[in-house]
Amino acid sequence: MQNNIYDAVIIGAGPAGASCAVWLAHLGFNPIIIDRAPVIGGLSALNPFQDTWNVTAPDLTGEEVSQQMKKSLDSARVPVLLRQAVNGIVPIFDEQGHLQHYQVLFGEDKLINGRKVVIASGVKHRRPVEMGDAEFPDILVGSGRALYQYDFIDKRVAVLGGGDNALENAVYVKERGAQCVDIYARTLRAQHKWMKMVASKSIHMGSYEFNPQAMTVNNKTYDAVLVFYGYQPQLAGLEDLHLCYKETGHIETDAQTCETNVSGIYAIGEVANRMHPCVVTSMADGIVAAKAIQNAFEDREF
Repeated sequence: MQNNIYDAVIIGAGPAGASCAVWLAHLGFNPIIIDRAPVIGGLSALNPFQDTWNVTAPDLTGEEVSQQMKKSLDSARVPVLLRQAVNGIVPIFDEQGHLQHYQVLFGEDKLINGRKVVIASGVKHRRPVEMGDAEFPDILVGSGRALYQYDFIDKRVAVLGGGDNALENAVYVKERGAQCVDIYARTLRAQHKWMKMVASKSIHMGSYEFNPQAMTVNNKTYDAVLVFYGYQPQLAGLEDLHLCYKETGHIETDAQTCETNVSGIYAIGEVANRMHPCVVTSMADGIVAAKAIQNAFEDREF
């Protein structure tokens, strides 16, 4: 592996990375995927709910969609390295100072060589600063299997956040038998349809104090706390690349090619905060990058 030079090293095995890899393989190139997660699928692999927004697979859960991604990668014979965290990306130049390829460093003294690098590392749920790195069994950050399996019957539940996910899950928790559900939001950004389904008296606007150790919000005690503070990009291992970032912290890219300000480095999917981030737009991003890489290799214009 150390001596091979892949056409593209793709960091991330979610919808964006898988889409890019499959397209590159079908276009005649040899990509490889590396991901720190134990399974293919990114955040989709953690979603036990049906993805009704995906018009090609409305009956499939996020977990089942992830299994379909694995089938596609297997069919395209794309090698995938899982449970491998990227530590750095190093450009390799020839004696004349021309960029030859990149070395992607991972694990303990391991590396992969790639002519191009595609960052598809995605995002993770944003945690409350009050929690630090600690884990609490009754504080659920973001949606996923933990929330799906949690027993809410007769529980007093606080929901932190004012977006779609916060209000949608407040409705979900109430339907699952919660005794009461209070929503704490500094601002409200949710769709009107969710606003109509939540009692106005349960929404508490403005600043609030959250104490995870005591399980209190504004000194009121709860049995469970759900946190929906949105997402933040996963950028570990990219610190030395000198990438340009948006004000949100996401990677800045060219809209036509998904290429970053660093030649030969692309960023796709939610780590680049493309328009309306979701499974479908992430997959579309993968195609854009794959075609841009093809054009670069074949020295073609768009």
